[in-house]
Amino acid sequence: MTPSNAPRFWLWPNLLSLDAPVVAVLWQILFARSFHVEVPAAAVALLVLAVWLIYAADRVFDARGGSKLPRHEFYRRHWRTVLPVWTAVFALAAWLAWTRLPAPLLQRGAFIAVAVAVYFTVVHAVRSAWPKELAVAILFAVGASVAAWNAIRSAVDVEIIILFSCLCWINCMAIEQWERRKFHWPIGIAAMLVAAGAAFTCADRPVLSGAVMASALAFVFLDFRRRRLSADALRVLADVALLTPVVFLPLAGMPR
Repeated sequence: MTPSNAPRFWLWPNLLSLDAPVVAVLWQILFARSFHVEVPAAAVALLVLAVWLIYAADRVFDARGGSKLPRHEFYRRHWRTVLPVWTAVFALAAWLAWTRLPAPLLQRGAFIAVAVAVYFTVVHAVRSAWPKELAVAILFAVGASVAAWNAIRSAVDVEIIILFSCLCWINCMAIEQWERRKFHWPIGIAAMLVAAGAAFTCADRPVLSGAVMASALAFVFLDFRRRRLSADALRVLADVALLTPVVFLPLAGMPR
């Protein structure tokens, strides 16, 4: 890349797959504090590493599959540089998981790892025409909330995790549509439905519900403005919309 065609500075977190790990760990901490669960530092670090590993690998495979989207093109050009970094991060993540995670969390993580392996097999090896964005959303939401599962006490707790999964799905679908400038999926309507669902859980989980609702309304606004914003800006802002835990974390209960 020459200085004239280098990506703008605010695109680098997205190109390097650093935005998704930040989003994941913010929601992990918000779930943990809201459910009054103490999450080991190793679990926080491992989530950051695991999300980056998955996103980086996914983009490399998408690039090899012929995608010309900017984030995939970046990995097509730089996969030789990424590969040794990816290998080192994988080794570190495996060591952390094996030596530092509590047994119950390690077991849940193993099940998620199997699900991720199935995802890569179906999407990139078999190339089956299945809803990739939905699968990514479910895996992301499960990974971000798994440390708090032992504190689930009611149907409302399950509902808020499902709403967060829907929020992740909206994020994936929004990026897919806004990058390609094909507006066939009702992002705004779906986001309004998630916001309405979160409103019904406010009495029991006000902080989590508030964060979900704020993110959903951010997607409503972005969808309304989508034709006035560039594809690059929309791609970045779709992830910024999920950073609402930054605002709500100070309101969440600390672990007991």
